[in-house]
Amino acid sequence: MALALAAGLLLSSGFLWDKVGSKKALVCEREALEICLEVLPHSALSQLPNTQLLQLSMGARAAMVLPIEHQKIAGVLVTDLTKVPAKRSVNWGVGHYSLQLKRQQELTYWHELGHLEAIAAMQHLNKRISSTYQHEWLADLYLVWRVANETHSLDLAWQQYHRRNIDVMANIEFMSHWSVPILAQVLQGYSVKKLQSFESFNAFLNDFWPQLTISSDDSISEFSSLIGRTFGAGTVQALPGYMYWRKPDLGRYLKPTLIKLMGQSSANNWLAEQSMQPDSLATVPRL
Repeated sequence: MALALAAGLLLSSGFLWDKVGSKKALVCEREALEICLEVLPHSALSQLPNTQLLQLSMGARAAMVLPIEHQKIAGVLVTDLTKVPAKRSVNWGVGHYSLQLKRQQELTYWHELGHLEAIAAMQHLNKRISSTYQHEWLADLYLVWRVANETHSLDLAWQQYHRRNIDVMANIEFMSHWSVPILAQVLQGYSVKKLQSFESFNAFLNDFWPQLTISSDDSISEFSSLIGRTFGAGTVQALPGYMYWRKPDLGRYLKPTLIKLMGQSSANNWLAEQSMQPDSLATVPRL
């Protein structure tokens, strides 16, 4: 579904239906949420909080997804795409850097739809989603597959990679969305043509899953501590001994983003100063 068409339908009617596996998802504009939800059958609507609570839960977000257990309906996606950011920025000891975000409304929509697609795909694999963090990186995997099929390029997938890094560098609370350890594997292992060869997200995930290395809780906690100490407020000096065993791996994850923000030479110099210069022979970090 082209987002331009979706936006037109939302503006005229306040809702539309989109496909999720063998089911469908109801997409509602936030301003028309109450009217939109009325199209749901009672068996689906009864699973949702009331409209007031949904509005409160939405907060300042650009989109929110609500899974539903139903034979035909996968869930509801609420959108307020006026809140989609135009750029993401980070400021730490060496300066202020920004990344302009292209087609972010589409990426936001695909990511949220990816939460519902992830549930369906994992059921197809006879697996369950075990954490909020896993939900987030599965949704970003769907985004990558969708980007390849919709844009015939991985540029926007790399933009999502950079955004996840910038967000966590700027605020460690975004660690719950730091899908970079997973995105690194798919962006390294799959070309656009290969991703396009999978006619569904289910098919792609079925191929990728046996090759996937999933971060342990301990490793994510260590990365979180290292990122916080490196980019946190007031950090101005290198900490060569802190979490030294994680530094090369974190450097490998951050390097593409730092090059995008700082340029090749400055990025390499900074990584060297932080003892984060990745091993040139290594590829995907150990987790």
